[in-house]
Amino acid sequence: MYSNLLLPGADMEERRARIIHGYERALELSREMLGHADAGQWEQLIALEHDYLHEIDRLRTQDTITLDSDRQAHKKEILSQLLTNDQRLHSLLQQRLADLGQQIGKGRVQQQVSLAYGATSAPLGE
Repeated sequence: MYSNLLLPGADMEERRARIIHGYERALELSREMLGHADAGQWEQLIALEHDYLHEIDRLRTQDTITLDSDRQAHKKEILSQLLTNDQRLHSLLQQRLADLGQQIGKGRVQQQVSLAYGATSAPLGE
């Protein structure tokens, strides 16, 4: 604790490191979410989404300091990867939504057929 008092800018350096660590953590979570989506593990994806959104929200409120050029470049690369992952995840989720829509449609047709034929036909022995 006292070492920060002796080194000017040490607290700022720690804050910069925490910001970059937060972006790295968000990227890690994004990759895990994408892996679950690729594998069709939707429950695991949803479980990670909360942590991911929490990390992004934390970064939104805390990323208010200027980073040195190396960290700024690293942050830019992470943001680019996050956007790429987000686009891919969005595509996989849209595909999943379409699949679920088809399943619901098939279920409705089967239900309508069952209701139509079940209501008008009597068992053969009667």
